[in-house]
Amino acid sequence: MKTMLKNQKGYTLLEIIVVVIIVAILAAIATSFYEHAIENVRRADVLSLMGTVISSQDRYRVMKHRYTKLWHYLDVAPVPLRRPSADNLYSNGIENTVYFTRGKYDDGTPKSGFQVYFEEINGQWFMTADRVGSEKYSYTLVRPFNSLQVFCVPTGHFQKNETLCMDMMGVDDMSALPPDPRIEARISTAEGE
Repeated sequence: MKTMLKNQKGYTLLEIIVVVIIVAILAAIATSFYEHAIENVRRADVLSLMGTVISSQDRYRVMKHRYTKLWHYLDVAPVPLRRPSADNLYSNGIENTVYFTRGKYDDGTPKSGFQVYFEEINGQWFMTADRVGSEKYSYTLVRPFNSLQVFCVPTGHFQKNETLCMDMMGVDDMSALPPDPRIEARISTAEGE
């Protein structure tokens, strides 16, 4: 009987603990990469939307000699914004000046996506996309109508937001991030007064 017990092979408790620790570390790394990949997809979607809508704004300007803040006037407005209505969850109601990429609210909190709108600051027009509904990411994408460049502006001083914006803008240091062009528009007008 003793000989039979000695020949049986099995895993020790230490070996099992080591395997569990390794699996946990790999799962944590995989989760981080997955979250980053999902954020890149959401950002790519809104960047595509920004390019398409600014082209539509340029066509609108050729016809009407001005830009508009109303989405439903544009020929590429997302389906929920084509007809303004007071109960439209994708907009602010009758005027449709704000578009939420994933709908406005779900049980009182914004869904994880972007709040997209137009801004006119002292004659300069911008398309702005604020990251909403995420506790992990908080940043703003700004594209001037007269430029192809999109600026990433981190909100607050959180490492994930700063790293994401530095990666997007292709810089290695926070101080190298270009400034928010909306601030420059406000400053240039204030200096001119």
